[in-house]
Amino acid sequence: MPGVPAREICVLNAGNDAEARDGLASVAAEWIGFDTILLYQGERLIEVASNPHLGFSQDSLLAGAPDHWDKAA
Repeated sequence: MPGVPAREICVLNAGNDAEARDGLASVAAEWIGFDTILLYQGERLIEVASNPHLGFSQDSLLAGAPDHWDKAA
């Protein structure tokens, strides 16, 4: 249900961030009605996807984020 927090976990087998983003696109295509999907490697945020069918923007929510957000701690 949109707007109701749900914590589903999906594990992707990816060798790098680009492969992980491709996997995220596949998960989003199969998960009808999702609100927002957060893609992490460990504790590092890689991507945020929002559902365009619910009126969310498809522009990256990470655009303009500080460079240090892309680097592992």
